[in-house]
Order: sequence, then C-alpha cells, then structure tokens
Amino acid sequence: MDNFFYELSMTEKTFVKQLERIFIQEGFLTKQEVGVGYGVADLVLVKLIPGQCAIRLKNKQLKPLLREDYFKIFRYLPEEESGKRPATLDHLVKRTKLSKSFLKYHILRKLEHDGYIKNVDGGFYFKINGWMPIAEEIIAIEAKLKDWKRGFIQANRYKSFANKVYLALPDDKAHLVDEALLKKHNIGLIAFDPRESEIKKTIHPRTAQPLNTFKYDFAAEFFLNRGVLKKFALL
Repeated sequence: MDNFFYELSMTEKTFVKQLERIFIQEGFLTKQEVGVGYGVADLVLVKLIPGQCAIRLKNKQLKPLLREDYFKIFRYLPEEESGKRPATLDHLVKRTKLSKSFLKYHILRKLEHDGYIKNVDGGFYFKINGWMPIAEEIIAIEAKLKDWKRGFIQANRYKSFANKVYLALPDDKAHLVDEALLKKHNIGLIAFDPRESEIKKTIHPRTAQPLNTFKYDFAAEFFLNRGVLKKFALL
C-alpha cells in the first residue's frame, strides 16, 4: 500500500529533481528544462573547460549567448589576431541567409555591445574569441515514469546538441525498456530509485560528436555567468 501511494505522489518533476542531486554531487553543472531546438530536455549536465573559461573571463565576455544565430556568425568571422581580413556585412548575409537589417542591427550590434566581436572601419568584423568550445562534455537526460517509448523518441532528438543521451526511468520500470533498441541508437539507460535516491543501474552510451555544433555551443550558454566562469577558471 505504501508503494502504491508513493507512486501516486511521484511526478516527473520530483523524479528529475532527485536525480539531479546525484549529478550535482558528481561535480556536474546541471539545469532542468533546457530547449535548444528539437524538444526540451528534462535534465542537462555540463562540464566546462577551465582554460576556455579563463579566456572568456579575461575578455570580459560575461553575458550568455542565448541565440543559435550567434554561433553561426562566429563560424564566418576571423579571429581579431589571426592576420586575416575581417568579414564584410555582405559576406555574412550571404553565408548566414539572414536579412541584412536584422543581422546588422540585432545580431551584430548585440555581439559588439557585449564584447564578442569588433567592428572596424564601419562595416568589417572580427570575432574576439579563443574560448570555443567552452564545454568539455554535454549530457542530456529524458526522464519518464512509465512511457519509455515516448521517452526514447524524445531522447533521440537530443543527440543534436549532446555528446551523450540517456533515458531515465524508475528502477522498477526500467526492465520494460528494449535495451537493444537503445543500444542501436546510442542512447543510455539510467534506472533510478527515487525512494533511496540511488542509481541502481546505468548503461552508458558511446561518447559522440553532437549532430549540430551550433546547438552544442548554444546549450552550454544556459549554464554560464560570471560566478560559473570564475569557479571553473580556477580549477
């Protein structure tokens, strides 16, 4: 009877919150409900690269870059100290397919204001970078209390931005999962007992490159602020 009422009171939100505590203790930065396209991951875990954090801190680039378009722009901008010619506005328009006015007055102006790019001679641009990628690893977790098949479909989408993806279920439901299917699609499994706050079983996926590097860099930005950069820069 106790188990029955416990299951009734358990929600996905409380399940994720308890699971999150485990990974905080393991030294991960964690965040719930992270959406960078193709769905919203229940839990995302990140480890940052200390040297990259130190570079960004030195550059005083403290505001998070919460648009995927910013990282598309960075691909086509040379570094300020590279010796290469700066990119023109027309070149960026051609490469990114963004409108000229939107690019100039919204994207580039914002990046310049926050210290990520430099405008020279009125219409030529460099990036002030050296810290990308800032994440050493990104892990995405989709949690489900019962419907593992739906969870599998959702988790599979997170490979767009994560190095590893897991499906997490209560340990008494994890045996229902088709582990061969998860292995085929390189998705891991976490069987978590929320009553004991203990992971009973883990099947790890292979570490893989994210399918979209723009989304990978974008996802890391949800975790960044001055305090986080300082903490990791000192590691």
